[in-house]
Amino acid sequence: MINKIKLFFRTLKENPQYRKSFLRKTAIIFSSAITLVLLLVFLLFISVRVGLFGKLPTHRELASVENYLSSEVLAEDGRLLGKYFILDRSHANLDQISENVYHCLIATEDARFYNHSGIDYRSLGRVFFKSLLLQHRSAGGGSTISQQLAKNLFARSNNGLLSMPVNKIREMILARRLEKIYSKNEILVLYLNTVPFGENVFGISAASLRFFNKNPRDLKKEEAAVLIGMLKATSAFNPRLYPERALHRRNTVIGQLLRYDYIESNQADSLRALPITLDYNPITHNQGPAPYFRENVRHEVAQILNRYNEQNLTDYNLYTDGLRIYTTLNYDLQLLAEAAIKSQLTRQQKVMDAFYRNQSPQRAASLLNSLMRNTDRYKSLHKKKAEKAEIEAAFSSPVAMELFSWEGPTPAKMSPLDSIFRMQQFLHSALVSIDPGNGHVKAWVGGNDFRYFQHEHVLAKRQAGSTFKPFVYATALQQGIDPCEYIKNEQTVYENYDNWSPTNNRDDYEGYYSMTGALAQSINTISAHYISMTGVLPVITTARDCGIRSEMPRVPSLALGTANVSLMELTASYAVFLNEGIPVEPIWLMRIEDKNGKVLFDNKKQQPYETVISPDVALMTRHMLQTVVDGGTAGSLRYNSGLQGALAGKTGTTQNNADTWFVGFSPNLITGVWTGVENPAFAAIYKAPLGSGGSAVPIWGDYHRRMQHHPDVRRYARGSFTALPDSLAVKLGCAMYLEELPVNWWESIFGPSDTDQRERRRERDEEERPRSRLRRWLEDIF
Repeated sequence: MINKIKLFFRTLKENPQYRKSFLRKTAIIFSSAITLVLLLVFLLFISVRVGLFGKLPTHRELASVENYLSSEVLAEDGRLLGKYFILDRSHANLDQISENVYHCLIATEDARFYNHSGIDYRSLGRVFFKSLLLQHRSAGGGSTISQQLAKNLFARSNNGLLSMPVNKIREMILARRLEKIYSKNEILVLYLNTVPFGENVFGISAASLRFFNKNPRDLKKEEAAVLIGMLKATSAFNPRLYPERALHRRNTVIGQLLRYDYIESNQADSLRALPITLDYNPITHNQGPAPYFRENVRHEVAQILNRYNEQNLTDYNLYTDGLRIYTTLNYDLQLLAEAAIKSQLTRQQKVMDAFYRNQSPQRAASLLNSLMRNTDRYKSLHKKKAEKAEIEAAFSSPVAMELFSWEGPTPAKMSPLDSIFRMQQFLHSALVSIDPGNGHVKAWVGGNDFRYFQHEHVLAKRQAGSTFKPFVYATALQQGIDPCEYIKNEQTVYENYDNWSPTNNRDDYEGYYSMTGALAQSINTISAHYISMTGVLPVITTARDCGIRSEMPRVPSLALGTANVSLMELTASYAVFLNEGIPVEPIWLMRIEDKNGKVLFDNKKQQPYETVISPDVALMTRHMLQTVVDGGTAGSLRYNSGLQGALAGKTGTTQNNADTWFVGFSPNLITGVWTGVENPAFAAIYKAPLGSGGSAVPIWGDYHRRMQHHPDVRRYARGSFTALPDSLAVKLGCAMYLEELPVNWWESIFGPSDTDQRERRRERDEEERPRSRLRRWLEDIF
């Protein structure tokens, strides 16, 4: 074989005629091959052009290009709280994107962008030989920005071995059409609004918010270089996951800026020396500011859109139409609230853990078994008709899992049954702040972490405990009961109420309390006395007028907070004490606009602005609530949290510390805090170790302290209460507590004897006693 090859080359060299004939044949073959290839490419081009590989978008469709846009939830100042989306994409206009982004994009992706009409023929040759002939998938480099835009707008199709050439030709045709319809700047904007950045994020606006927590107009050169560098491989060059790769890629982009004279050499050196500094802001359905609030808004907006679409024959979609949803939430207060809860519950959970560490799960075996039966794991096994032994084994065998902790997700290996026991031990919390002047909700924390706990505690109903007592005291004042009438602190059996006999929390039954002292120290026996004097129904009426919408039991234990109420309604109801008898309705959703600014919903809800209790009663109740903070059950706000200024509020704790509350207010803001275990039945077995003074009150104090030090929101923590008129100050001008009453104190000063009180209770009982149908009929006639 070697000899034949040598002979061929010798003949080719020594015989000119043979050489000429060989070269002619070679040229014919090569020309024929080139012609054939060009013919095949032409036929393929025509096939794609006429739609044999799928219909191409028309000029009309290209001129009205639309992509799914995320709907945005905005705080009162326009800052982004979160989004609803299928694909996280936000639209940015030309002037809303920094020129640094444009420079990085053009220098890196398409240096001759302004010199071609959609196709860069110089780069096309490289793509032809490397990608088409040599089948190098990584050849790249030939697609212009216009071609990449076509790829972003219209997904590639699978055509087997012809996929690469068919898709390239398709994108070339669409790129040419796009260039005829749109200007170069419009193509840049379209591209930057549609390009993927990984993590289900699309568009420069969403990407700049995700990785740098800023608008695209504010991106620096080095930040723009990071984002544009990601386009080569969004996962491989993700700066959060692979910072070293991202740094190298960013510096490559900076090198391109230097190459095409967008920056000077010394500036390039300075930029390369900078580290990548992220301000990662994962605004997703479950993360970011106010996730519980956004989930509630999501449901409300969906209902509003359904009604709007039915009435106007439209088809607005919350997840695809780029709606702008304006709320009342204050962005800064929201972050302060979330920070306060995290800080305090991190500490408080350690107390809970230390307590439960010494508790046996066997005490809660029945409850845990019931909870186990409600899990998806159990239902799946039960559906498969698994035997009891198999189910027990599945729940007792350790498995790898991820558990919530305030320090971050914690890997663990434990049995599913042990994980159920562990989940019951977490202390949960919620917080809501309301502007008493207009009812606008300013902060809303519905739980610990939406990724792990979806139950919404701002709207959930739990027993109110002693936070309900102000309505009892306000009712007593409304009925003219003297606030300086001293009531003996003693356990009493109320025969007319089925021998009900309330007790105090600390079994303390000494001395005599004025109304102010009893509320400040939250004395149950005194609250029971007042509701026995006023009657249950008037208290319910007062609470209802103030804003409690939940059903309230018609029993005297209502005075101790046995009604199940939500944190939202309880917090809003305290506005009546700030507003001199005028209640407010909480508002959090203001307006919904489509992407073009058309208003789809405008909340024109008016506040009632009518007094439901007398201004004097409201002022006196507020003054008594001030004593709760100044020297009562919330006194730690002064001596532990170090808070100064005008403050008032009321603590509350339910049986076994299942719930702890504090609803407090400054002159310009009302804030309610709830903490508790998820399941009150669990607290009935293992009494929780923290009461309101050790849980809800410190959270409120932490939040308020942060507020006082924040220049943009400290106005909510400042101000003065309306001064108590002298006439009312005199009515309340008595000591809060006496160990013994002076001789003849009762008869000589206050008059009403035990007989008078019994008669008043009898009359009230008569009013509230259910009447027979015959008696009601006769009373209606006569």
